[in-house]
Amino acid sequence: MTSNQQPRNSLLFIVPNGPAAPHSLVFVFLNLVYYVPLLGVALFSYSEGGTSAAAALDFDVMKKITYIYLLGTLAFLCGSRLSPFIGLANTRLISHKVLRSFRLTKRFMLLCGVMVGLFVVSKLLLRGIGVYSEYAFDTGRMTGGVWSFSMFCSESLLLLSIVVLFSTTRRNVLWFMILTAINGINLLHGTRVFFVIAGIAFCFYLYVRRQLTFKIAMAAFGGALLVGYLVFLSRSQLDVGDRTWSLTRLISPLMFEGIFSQLSLVGAVRHPEIWMWSGSPHHFFLDAVYFAVPRVFLVEKDQLLFMDRFGDLSPLGAFSGYAQGLIYFGVLFPLFYFVLGITAGWLQRHARRSELWSVIYVYFVCDFLFRVMRDGYVVPIKMLFNAVAILLCICSLGQVRSRFAVPVSASRRLGSSAQIG
Repeated sequence: MTSNQQPRNSLLFIVPNGPAAPHSLVFVFLNLVYYVPLLGVALFSYSEGGTSAAAALDFDVMKKITYIYLLGTLAFLCGSRLSPFIGLANTRLISHKVLRSFRLTKRFMLLCGVMVGLFVVSKLLLRGIGVYSEYAFDTGRMTGGVWSFSMFCSESLLLLSIVVLFSTTRRNVLWFMILTAINGINLLHGTRVFFVIAGIAFCFYLYVRRQLTFKIAMAAFGGALLVGYLVFLSRSQLDVGDRTWSLTRLISPLMFEGIFSQLSLVGAVRHPEIWMWSGSPHHFFLDAVYFAVPRVFLVEKDQLLFMDRFGDLSPLGAFSGYAQGLIYFGVLFPLFYFVLGITAGWLQRHARRSELWSVIYVYFVCDFLFRVMRDGYVVPIKMLFNAVAILLCICSLGQVRSRFAVPVSASRRLGSSAQIG
């Protein structure tokens, strides 16, 4: 069945068959997005904004980073491919690559309105701490109750926009764009992560509907770079002139994101003496618990985090997932990505059962995997807990049923082909 044959109000999104599962494609893409800028600095000495000086990459360090990226990617793909063969899913369901679309009611739209109101209130509260006059990271105020509340509202609005996008409601794309534009207020204080995740989710939606062409993908990528650069210009108060629009400057948002968020990995590779070869896996579980507890119940949780001891590795914000892998698990860090791949494959196979599992799978692919690459492990785990809590609220409103059976006619129309990961 082609995208033109699927009615817009259909309860099924039939995922395209191909050599790789959707989550594997996204994970490989994210690895390339963060690896290529490092390679660009190593090979071409890209120096805009002091990137080459900050990274200080040499051939030996770059070679080790390449091995780390390859091991992480291969472990994820192997885990995703292996999941149906270790008893986590019925192998008869492998060929049924289906996502459930969401059926929304007025109560859900009321929930969206309430969340938009809370979001606006949170942003007004942030004005008092000066995050709109400087980047939030530069103010040193990315902690505290007001900031945490603001980020919770932003993540909630992002999740609701994803639900709207993968729904049967009319003008779902328009409503997604409206919610994303509102959430774009985060760009004013330098928090671009929600904008990037929304872009990934929209591309994922187009891929599922078989509408993601190469031209559209390039246009979306270029548009994201342009928006990022315009925000950079406005926040940096640079004069617009002939040199402002050079190629090296236009790609600076991509390079800054790829380099500065991976400085922790460069530091961990350059100084292996700061982490143990066997890692500290028990600290991973403790950090995940501490970070997931709301700050109102654990005010001093930042001082309890094991990972907080390595803050000097990432002086410009974010923290590479691969760097945290080395610190938490040592040379066995591929095991984490192997389990991550198993989880992704397991969620994909459960996505056909209900709207709830579908939205968890989409959120996992578009949000969780991106945050693992950019922010490490404990941040996406907390965000996943928040997302599940919000989805349970939606369930309580009668928006999502716990389970559906795939219609026989639809099951027969689903093609089957082998997928890698």
